[in-house]
Amino acid sequence: MTLKHKTFSAVRWTTAASGARAVLQLAQIAVLARLLAPEDYGLMAMVGVVLGFAGLFADMGMNSAFVQRQNVSAQERSSLFWLNVGMSAALTLVVVALSPLLARWFGDVRLTPLLMLAASTFVIGALGQQVRMSAEKALNFRPVVLLEMAAALLGFAAAVGAALAGWGVYALIVGGMVGALTATVLAWMFLADSWRPMWRFRLEDVRSYLGFGGALVANNLVNEVNRNIDLLLGGRLLGATALGLFSMPRNIVFQIQNMVNPIITRVGFPLIAQVQADIPRVRAIYLKTLNMTAATNAPIFMGIAFFAPEVVRVVLGPKWQDAADLLRLLAVWGLLRSTGNPVGSLLLGMGRADLSLKWNLGLLFVVPPALWAGSQYGTMGLAWALLGVAAVLFVPMWIFLVRPLCQAKLLEYTVAALRPMLLAVAAIAPGYFLAQMANDIAARLLIGAVVAVPLYLWLSYLLNREWISAMLQLAGRGRTAAA
Repeated sequence: MTLKHKTFSAVRWTTAASGARAVLQLAQIAVLARLLAPEDYGLMAMVGVVLGFAGLFADMGMNSAFVQRQNVSAQERSSLFWLNVGMSAALTLVVVALSPLLARWFGDVRLTPLLMLAASTFVIGALGQQVRMSAEKALNFRPVVLLEMAAALLGFAAAVGAALAGWGVYALIVGGMVGALTATVLAWMFLADSWRPMWRFRLEDVRSYLGFGGALVANNLVNEVNRNIDLLLGGRLLGATALGLFSMPRNIVFQIQNMVNPIITRVGFPLIAQVQADIPRVRAIYLKTLNMTAATNAPIFMGIAFFAPEVVRVVLGPKWQDAADLLRLLAVWGLLRSTGNPVGSLLLGMGRADLSLKWNLGLLFVVPPALWAGSQYGTMGLAWALLGVAAVLFVPMWIFLVRPLCQAKLLEYTVAALRPMLLAVAAIAPGYFLAQMANDIAARLLIGAVVAVPLYLWLSYLLNREWISAMLQLAGRGRTAAA
């Protein structure tokens, strides 16, 4: 297969997986939101923040370095594998030891056993992570996404079963553990391709990876602060219940991003790494990735922003209705934030974790102060602060990250990122106003979709035909698929 054919095959499979995962995640949110209380989700948000920070040190960035490096010896791969497992085991012990102190910092002793149990996923995941990354490096996404779908399904079933048994927040922990274990077992069954790590660990094998990996860990650590400072402040200042009302719509936004963005950006990293010496091709890949990401996200997020009360009522249930205004703001924030995701593939593919680190260090002087100021006005203040920061950083991101790496012009960067948003607003607004004539929630959503979807596709055909062509190719109806 040519590189182009392999790329579209990879994107097709990540698309199929993301679609299936979207249905599964929507079902999980709809079911568990009715079985669990907002307080449970507030506690889980605190656990998630701790695990997010700790997980950055699980492999010291070695797996990303493994994907970025094109020639890896058998000895180096084995040493990288055992480094990942060893670091994850040590990290699990550290989290277990610190869990009482972390629970005291958040002001809720219930976090101690939750953190101890959740930390086990580090080791479980590390045992299969490199095997999955090896398949992704080769753009062999079909088996990867199939096992991820199976792991997500079993994790969901375990979480629902535990919730029905009255386990409360522990249902979410159990679901994560079962999903991680399933993913690791299936990875060795179907992705290892007879490979087994040698009983070998040598520092000289991994020394050349430490520069890239260390810069990536430092970058991810700073990025995690910027990414989760709202939850840190919310958990500290607002309490579990208020944080639960904030974290649920925030979680919906991230679920959508995790559904849509990896379809393209997950393939973009190894693809850019393969052509990193050819700047015009890198620029073309990045701009296409940005346009496809924005054009796919725009109708989803803008639709949620317009119909936030209806979405909350249908997906989460009546006890979450206070989260509707938060969801509206966070949906717009999520759309702006999603335009920055392809930059990650660009930075990693070009081997410039150091540039990403400098950017995220600069954000430490912007994001935490802005969100602290917003937190003084409660959850709505936090949401407005997130949206404001995302809007302000749009052009600086191009200046400091995009232009130096691929030489994209500001106009083409802006058009690729923001044109789909304007098209989505133009398509959804008529559907929204027509939908207000209906009294039934489901009828309003149906009217909005019937009007907005074809109108968005028509506007995209007229004004963003590149995205339509790419979608046809992914569906097997374009020239690339037929070649």
